[in-house]
Amino acid sequence: MEASNGKYLTIDFHFNGMFAPSPLVYLDPMRMSVRDVDFGGMDYREFVLWVSKLTRRSCENLYYCSTHERLAEGIRRIESDADYFEFIEDGYMDKQELRMNVYIDHENEPILDWADKELLTGDELSDVIEDDDTESQISDIRECEHEPDEEVHTFDKTYDDEFLSKLCGKPILNSNQEEVNDADDDEDSDKDDEVVFPAFDEKQQWDKMVPVLGMKFANPLELKLCLTNYAVKNGYDLWFEKNDHQKLLAKCCKYKKNKKSKSCPFRLWATWMKNERSFQIKSLIDRHNCARVFKFGSIVSYKWIGTHFMNDILQKPKMSIRKLKAKVSKRFNLIASVGQCRNARKYAFQQIEGTLIEHYAKTWSYGEELKRTNPGSTVKMEVDVMPDGETYFSKFYVCLKGLKDGWMEGCRRVIGVDGCFLKGICRGQLLAAIGRDANNHIYPVAWAVVSVENKESWKWFLDLLIDDIGMGVGHGLTIISDQHKGLVEAVKERVPAAEHRQCARHICARHICANLQKRFKGQIFKKLFWRAAGSTVPQKFEYHMNEIKKLEPLAYEHLMERDPKTWCKAFFQVDRSCDAYENGVSESFNSVIEAARKKPLITMLEEIRIYVMERLCIYKAKGQSWDLNICPSIRLKLNKHKETQRFWQVVPSGYMQFEVRVGTEGYAVDLNTRQCGCRAWQLAGYPCVHGYAAISSLNRDPEEYMSEWFTTSMYASCYRYNIRPLNCSAMWPEVDYTKPLPPKKRRLPGRPTMKRKRDQVEREAKGTRHTVSKKGMIMRCTICRERGHNRSTCPLRPNDVPSTSGSNKKKPKKQGMVLNYVIYYICVPFLNFFPFTGKVDLEAALEMEHVVMFESESDSDFESESDVEANVPEVEVDVPFVQDNLVGEIQDDIQVDANIEVDVPEDDLVPEVEVDANIEDEIQANIEVEHEIEVQDNVEQEIQHNAENQVRKRTRKTS
Repeated sequence: MEASNGKYLTIDFHFNGMFAPSPLVYLDPMRMSVRDVDFGGMDYREFVLWVSKLTRRSCENLYYCSTHERLAEGIRRIESDADYFEFIEDGYMDKQELRMNVYIDHENEPILDWADKELLTGDELSDVIEDDDTESQISDIRECEHEPDEEVHTFDKTYDDEFLSKLCGKPILNSNQEEVNDADDDEDSDKDDEVVFPAFDEKQQWDKMVPVLGMKFANPLELKLCLTNYAVKNGYDLWFEKNDHQKLLAKCCKYKKNKKSKSCPFRLWATWMKNERSFQIKSLIDRHNCARVFKFGSIVSYKWIGTHFMNDILQKPKMSIRKLKAKVSKRFNLIASVGQCRNARKYAFQQIEGTLIEHYAKTWSYGEELKRTNPGSTVKMEVDVMPDGETYFSKFYVCLKGLKDGWMEGCRRVIGVDGCFLKGICRGQLLAAIGRDANNHIYPVAWAVVSVENKESWKWFLDLLIDDIGMGVGHGLTIISDQHKGLVEAVKERVPAAEHRQCARHICARHICANLQKRFKGQIFKKLFWRAAGSTVPQKFEYHMNEIKKLEPLAYEHLMERDPKTWCKAFFQVDRSCDAYENGVSESFNSVIEAARKKPLITMLEEIRIYVMERLCIYKAKGQSWDLNICPSIRLKLNKHKETQRFWQVVPSGYMQFEVRVGTEGYAVDLNTRQCGCRAWQLAGYPCVHGYAAISSLNRDPEEYMSEWFTTSMYASCYRYNIRPLNCSAMWPEVDYTKPLPPKKRRLPGRPTMKRKRDQVEREAKGTRHTVSKKGMIMRCTICRERGHNRSTCPLRPNDVPSTSGSNKKKPKKQGMVLNYVIYYICVPFLNFFPFTGKVDLEAALEMEHVVMFESESDSDFESESDVEANVPEVEVDVPFVQDNLVGEIQDDIQVDANIEVDVPEDDLVPEVEVDANIEDEIQANIEVEHEIEVQDNVEQEIQHNAENQVRKRTRKTS
């Protein structure tokens, strides 16, 4: 398509940016204008391909808006040929400008929903941002029995309150962020000619602080803070030559007389003003000619470091000094000492503790404000009074009027209770009671903060909860929880008539299956357990349990000890319109408020209250937009039955009575009483697949046979009430009660963790491991092929087989006659004695006639060579014929040191020598032969020379 004047449509492409709501804008885009291109000759696919080449990115989400409309009013999406041609026609309608804007969404955001929400006027929802709630992250193979919320809440609504945000940590502004401070013009018209000096703003960003001539400060401390930030930002080595409460003189690069170079010209002089109470900079030379420094000395104090890292220490109280020092160096580009960091952390803890005392002192005022603004609400607080008169915080319970009324009118009589740890500076546990609305979403009823989760705290919580919802001893009430021992006992004592279901996920994933898989490996146990837990009739439950019994009788006994009436559907009470055997609603609530649990006590309670208040308002508006009789999530469940009911054969039996069969299975269905033989209809409250098939055979609407708990009218009754807003913390009423102190720190055994410890089954299901774990496997020996040990500890392992258990283990000592002896070789009559110590074979040594041995009880009998010579008796020895090889082997294999005992390896021991009788005769004959004196002297000299050389070598090695 082409304009009448022959011009093409001009399109301004906006890409590489992102949309932001309230108001709808496109942030940080790249803009490119394209003209002289006939876009009317393209279709949708060709246009997308052309835009992808232009932006060099995938362009699946395309939006357009005319140049004369606001983005929220005129934005439209291009996702088909019809949308594209409409876009071209809208562009050519403005014949004067012929211009359109095209926006590319790279983040897949709900742009049109944001635009519709912004256009809402005159409604209390105009300022509400719609997000999605975080669904519970339960690592298991089963689906949740409740619907995930469609809204997400950001827990930062109390950020602007100075008291509530004091201990929460505030984000540090980056250096590229600008703050705009509006200055009030309070000067009269007759004072326009007077000089106006700038005033120091302590809320200014730290790296933007610069001293200016004439700047006024409230006191010298503010000026010192300004100079410290100025020095750290630019790396100036500032120091105070004069520093007291009346005057201050600051210079740069302290001058040293032994250096010829001049100091930096920077100089600042400040004193109090005469006509007003302000500390002012009177003279300033702001020039510098010095190099950057990284050690600032005393100008960077530990208080300055502790103030800047207060938020980091709040988030991680166990931060080490070494890590704090590294953070200081990285963030401020300076070198801080260990002592500074230690004192900074100590100072931060002192400030936090003082603020925490002030925080807990407001708990009475917060409770009174809740009761004042929401009459009829239950707010209880308990304290512990010590013998010394000190009062400490103990418990705090909240159940608002709008929540209890909504649950009593529009929610089923099913409540999930659970506890979770607080993760911030305030320690303790949060107990919560969560219901289910008509659309199967979570509905918070009450919550409480306690110091310890035990039987007493659960009894206190249940007493208050039952009084609020008016359930007496629990008739008609179902409570779903985990297997906490204190909670189980508290339910038996306080609500004995209530049905108590224990979460099958906790039973399987964290307890039973964990124990099963430690003793009985295989996925078959887990699958059979879930089939048994999901059985709706006792016969199926017994069938699946018998399957487990056939595989392993111990596993069967282990499961039956856990009381199947608390975790199997076959034994649940009917007419509750809830067949849930898991506590997913409590897990979802704990996951949603995870960010709030890291904040201080009152701030956390306020964030939860604001979250619930906003959620009631949003879901009320959503329910009003439904033109249905049954809530959407229940309709989806019925649609699943619609797909499978056609496989069942319906046989009529009487008036509104049928027998529904498929294969060998058959169930009796009575539409008058809304019952089925499988009990799934009675448990869930809506028709099962058998009931759906019987209803469809009569061409009736299955929604007519739904429980009234799933109707939209019941949903509207649930969200008919609201929570009234509160004033800011500065307007809370004062109470004449003793202000409580923070609870004493309770030291738990082991190292504290921020995350829940997951069981082995959960870790494997999550898929965090990259290799198969061998924990619990029975090892098999590769030598004897027996179970229970490996080759390292095998009793049949030969001595020559190396061990695989590691090199750090000691080698076994040699078995046999091995003793420590002090041995002296006497080779010739005039040869000196050469002592040495070693482990030799005794039998081989005894057969050697040339060795004289003296047994020593210990290696410390002879302390020196003189002691050795003194203890050696005089022995006349006949000198045999020279056997150099034998003497050399012995001297090489023995350590020459009388005081050091050395374990000689087995292979290096002197071999056993068997002396034959013929050899003895030959040696004796050779001795009797008279050799020439010259030959005998040469032999003796050679023997003595070789022996002396061997002793010198051994002495060097031992030294």
